Amino acid sequence: MDTLAHGLWATAAVKTNNMFFRIKIRTAGFVFWGVLPDLFSFTPVVVWLLWQVIVQGIPFSEVPRPELLPPEIRKTVPVFRLTNGLYHLSHSLIIFTAIFLLIWAIRYYCLKSLRATQISHTEINRLRPPWELSGWILHILIDIPTHTRGLYPTPFLWPLSDVTVDGISWGRPWFLAINYSSLLMVFLLLRMKSKKKT
Repeated sequence: MDTLAHGLWATAAVKTNNMFFRIKIRTAGFVFWGVLPDLFSFTPVVVWLLWQVIVQGIPFSEVPRPELLPPEIRKTVPVFRLTNGLYHLSHSLIIFTAIFLLIWAIRYYCLKSLRATQISHTEINRLRPPWELSGWILHILIDIPTHTRGLYPTPFLWPLSDVTVDGISWGRPWFLAINYSSLLMVFLLLRMKSKKKT
């Protein structure tokens, strides 16, 4: 799915959570982690494309773009190989779980070792799981069915397995229309619900 839609779905998810559930999650953190996998993966190729057009003076229509190249050709271009490697790292449920648990353990250990005899309410909050990182898992779960094997299939079990799902391309016009219409409906419902609460 495109990065803007990931950010909007993350916003909708965290606002829904904060409206209906006791555990409150910081919106900015959740949305940041919801778009980070794509920013992490695709920033090098975007910088490379801009470099080709702005500095090298190559017309945009002549710059090789990943979506127009078959996978076997993409594997020969270094920046596309780098992007693919970063994509594997950032779109894996295994990597997400490891980093989630590591951050939680580090926060917990640091707080436990540095705290005084009294624990304040703020410190107790820091002992909770870093739920903001859940934006990342939402990103992966959305990408699994919305990527085809032809262009960045989601390696959600990497490095244990290279299994992917041949989903529906998020870039198809009909899918984009349904996706953004759904987002509009969700945000309208959230707005109506928040007005009822006030």
